[in-house]
Amino acid sequence: MRWLLTVPVGTDLGDLAARLSTVGGALLAYDPVPLGDDEMAVEAEGPPDLPTRVAGLGLPIKVNPSSEFDLGG
Repeated sequence: MRWLLTVPVGTDLGDLAARLSTVGGALLAYDPVPLGDDEMAVEAEGPPDLPTRVAGLGLPIKVNPSSEFDLGG
């Protein structure tokens, strides 16, 4: 399942990837998308209960399902 992770700007993505791997997740790309001045988003893959698993890491991460847009109409 794909997830959108919202993390604070300046988060070490290498460290985040390592910590995600301990709970069954993986970053899909290391190119974060800025979300204002203090947050950025990265896409990850992981099990359906990834939000619960990530909460157990004690990190300031928001986890939401990622959806792909269909622009073909």
